[in-house]
Amino acid sequence: MTPDAVTALLPVLGYAIVSIFTPGPNNITSSSLGMRVGYGRTLRFIAGVVTGFFVVMTLAGLLTEALVAAVQRAEVFLRVLGVAYLLWLAWMVIRPHQSEATFGAGTRFVDGFLLQFVNVKVILFGITMYAALLTPWVQSPRTVFLSALGLSLLSFCSTSLWALLGAAIQRFI
Repeated sequence: MTPDAVTALLPVLGYAIVSIFTPGPNNITSSSLGMRVGYGRTLRFIAGVVTGFFVVMTLAGLLTEALVAAVQRAEVFLRVLGVAYLLWLAWMVIRPHQSEATFGAGTRFVDGFLLQFVNVKVILFGITMYAALLTPWVQSPRTVFLSALGLSLLSFCSTSLWALLGAAIQRFI
């Protein structure tokens, strides 16, 4: 890689680290599960997060061009869908919660995997990453796959860190 290419990739890496390591559904849930059930039992959930994250990043990379062209035609629909989703999220936060049936509820692989497909932060991150930042470097399915793999590794580091922090906090509570 040339020095110019490395310099051009620094903003990409900075954006990726800040976006992936800041609080969001993946990190907060990992921290909460780490606090409740420990890091070891949270690993299934983290594996689901990382796998789902990889799938979303791959899809974002492969479909970004089609989305950019379609967004202009679908803007009204996307705005309505976004408002509906935000209202649903607000309802999920304020509704009365039922008690959990088991102590380790939510630690399954599938819970982490499916979370990625409703996680607006991950979806917007993928679209931004591939549409605005990685376009010069990602021009084939192979490079999309490799970049999604690298971003997924960062996701694993982030969710693991948050789960370990949750497990550490649990010892003091």
